[in-house]
Amino acid sequence: MKRNLPCSISWCTKKSEEQASVFQITDWNSRNIAPDYRIGKLALPVGQVLLLLFAILSASGNAPAQEKKHSDPSRSCVSSECHAPIVKHKYLHGPLKIGQCTVCHAPLPGTEHKFKLLETEVRQCLLCHKGVDTKGYNLHDPVAKGECLGCHDPHGSEEPYQVRKTPAGKLCNECHHKKPVLTRKYAHKPVAEGKCLSCHRPHGSKAKKLLEASGNKLCLQECHEKMRPVGGAGKEQKPHLASEDCSKCHRSHDSNYPSLLTRSPGELCLDGCHKEIKENMGLSEFKHDPMTQGLACIECHRAHSNKFGRLLSKPAADLCFTCHDKLQNQVEMAKFKHRPVADKSCLSCHVPHDSSYSKLLFDDYPSGPSSAYDAAKYAFCFACHSEKITRERYTTVDTDFRNGRLNLHYLHVNKEKSGQTCRACHGEHAVNQPGLIRDKMQYGIWEALFQFKKSNTGGSCLAGCHGEYNYDRVNPVQLNAQ
Repeated sequence: MKRNLPCSISWCTKKSEEQASVFQITDWNSRNIAPDYRIGKLALPVGQVLLLLFAILSASGNAPAQEKKHSDPSRSCVSSECHAPIVKHKYLHGPLKIGQCTVCHAPLPGTEHKFKLLETEVRQCLLCHKGVDTKGYNLHDPVAKGECLGCHDPHGSEEPYQVRKTPAGKLCNECHHKKPVLTRKYAHKPVAEGKCLSCHRPHGSKAKKLLEASGNKLCLQECHEKMRPVGGAGKEQKPHLASEDCSKCHRSHDSNYPSLLTRSPGELCLDGCHKEIKENMGLSEFKHDPMTQGLACIECHRAHSNKFGRLLSKPAADLCFTCHDKLQNQVEMAKFKHRPVADKSCLSCHVPHDSSYSKLLFDDYPSGPSSAYDAAKYAFCFACHSEKITRERYTTVDTDFRNGRLNLHYLHVNKEKSGQTCRACHGEHAVNQPGLIRDKMQYGIWEALFQFKKSNTGGSCLAGCHGEYNYDRVNPVQLNAQ
C-alpha cells in the first residue's frame, strides 16, 4: 500500500558548529519499501520515527533563548534583535558597513555566543591601515602607545574617521583640559569651530606640537596667504623679522588682544624687540600721541606688509595726513610749499615716535615768534640752511633777502634780546606768498598780518610789526618807512 505523505522534507537544528543532526524523509512512492522510514542507511519502523521526530521537535522548542536567537548563521550581527545601535551613525567602519564583522571579530568555540578580536588593538588596526612612520616624527601620545581606540570608535561615529566625540574638538579636550582654550576674549577661528585638525596632525608630524608644518609655513601657506611678502616698487619686500615664526607675536588658540596678539601692541613691540624705542621715549619730553594709546605701533605700522618701507600702512605723508587732515587741506590749497612738504617727506623734519623738542622736531627750534639770538636754537633750520644767513651782517651770496650787501635775515634775527625767529615770518609747511612768507602770525591775542611782494631783484614787505619796506639786491634802497 502506498501512502501519500510529503516528500523531500529536511530541517536542521544547530547547537554548535560541532553538533548537528540532519534528517531526510524521501518519497515513499519512489521506493519499494515497507511502511517504515530510512534515516541514512538505517531503516526504522514508522512508530519509532514518529517518536523520534516528536522528541527532536520538543527539544528544539525548549532550547534556551540565547541559542535560538543565534541558531541561524545567515542572520546579521546588527539585526534589530542584536547590535542594531552600532550602525546608527553617520560614518561607519568599512567592514561594518558591508556586514563583515568577522574581519575584526572571531567566534570562540563552544555554545556561548562570544567573540574575540583577531589581534591586539594596534595590530588589528594595522591589518588594514597603514602604520605611522616613526622615523623623525613626533608622535601623538595615544599613537605611540598603540591606543587607536582612545580617539576612534571601532564601529561608527557622527564624525569622519569614526572620531568618538562630536564636534571633534571635544575629543581633544578630554586630554588637553589642563591647558584649556577659549578662555580669552578673542578666539582663533579653527579653535572656535572645534577644528583642531586644521592645524594639527592626529597621528604624527615632523613639526613640533604635531603641526601640519613648521615655522610660518602653516599660517602663511594654508590660510593667511595675503600676509606673505610681495613685491613693492619692483623689489621684493624685506619681511618683518618676526615673520619667521608667527608665534613670536601671536597666540595660537585664543587671546585677550585683537589679532590673537600675545600682549597689547605697544607692549609686544616695545618690550619685545624694540626696547631702544621705549628707552628713548622714557627720556623724551614729547611723545607721538599714538605711542601713548592702546593700539600704539599699529596705528601707523603693519606687522607683515612692507610695501611702503618701515612696515608703514601707507606712504609716510598719506599716513600723517590720516590724522593731520587740516594740515593736508592747507597744503593742498597753498601756492607755495616747503621743500620737504612738496616732497611728501614729513620725516625730514619730524621724528615719528618721540623727541626732546616740541612738535616732534629732530632738533632745537624756537617755539615762539621772538627770542634772543643763539645759533644753537636754530640747529633744526641749520640742518638744511647755512648758518651764515643769520651770523653774517653782510653777504652777497648766502641769501637773496638782502638790500645790496646788507643781510636782512641777520637784521631780523641776530639780536641780543628780542630778535624775530624764523617762524615769525615764515610758514613751516605751505603758504600763499613767495619766500614761504606767512599771511599772518599770532602774537598773544594780536594777529599780525603780512603782505609780501617779490620782484626780480628784491621785493617789499608790509607787516603788522612795521610799515612797508622795500629792498633791492642790485640797487639798494634807503630803509626808511614810506
